[in-house]
Amino acid sequence: MVKASIALVTGSSSGIGFETSLALARKRIDTFATMRTPQKGDTIKKIAKEENLPITVLKMDVNNDDSVRKVVKEIVDKVNRIDILVNNAGYGLFGALEDLTTKEIRNQFETNYFGAVRAIKEVLPTMRKQRRGVIINVTSIAGVVGIPGECIYCSSKFALEGLSESISYELQPYGIKVILIEPGVINSNFIPNIKFPSLIDEKSGRLRNNTSFSHYSETINAFLSHYYPLMKNAPSPTLVSKKILESVKIALSSPQCFFRYTVGEDSKSLATAKRDMSDFQLHDFITKRMLG
Repeated sequence: MVKASIALVTGSSSGIGFETSLALARKRIDTFATMRTPQKGDTIKKIAKEENLPITVLKMDVNNDDSVRKVVKEIVDKVNRIDILVNNAGYGLFGALEDLTTKEIRNQFETNYFGAVRAIKEVLPTMRKQRRGVIINVTSIAGVVGIPGECIYCSSKFALEGLSESISYELQPYGIKVILIEPGVINSNFIPNIKFPSLIDEKSGRLRNNTSFSHYSETINAFLSHYYPLMKNAPSPTLVSKKILESVKIALSSPQCFFRYTVGEDSKSLATAKRDMSDFQLHDFITKRMLG
């Protein structure tokens, strides 16, 4: 890890971003842990102080061009480099397509996809100049396999997967590595931050009738009945942070420019099923597993 000295992590107030910031700092990498609400950084600041870790908490809203630009400039002005970018900020929008408003869909992409795009675009001039860098995009197995009840969340993660694959060709001549981290269900703060379709009708502005809220409630409820118990017994975010550390170490010592890692047994099994099954078999497999 000696070749990496400066890291920028988005969404660091809790969960995967929180654990990744600590893991990088414990390897003596100067880590800028960014979050939209700095008040949520008290815990990580406390741990950093107790363990004497090189962590700086900064306010950054990945949905705002100026905010991202300002933070990256502040870091570069201060330390003159950025070696690692971890795009972790995001949330889950669950619900059937017909029940979601266009605004809700746009907001999901604004954070999960365009948030990562903003951060990448801002760090690239510095990484190109130093001809070295590692960009880690935390997607999901939902960026590999379509999951019931998560059509827009999946879409945002599929988009980030495609972006990551494509830019690896552009960045290879500059020694910049691209890594995809694809966790399955992780017991983090994801559930409290899940968003569901608004109860307000976008056109009329009136409260929808709760008794007929969705034509797809049977499918959504079946999925949630599978998902919530799975979350309770899921691995902690440290499993992901360990894989991120491992991936950075491998990338820094490898001539390869693109890497992909599944994290968690559920992620591995679904990725294997996607690879080995026909579309019909995969659809049947997921139906029985998640909606049965």
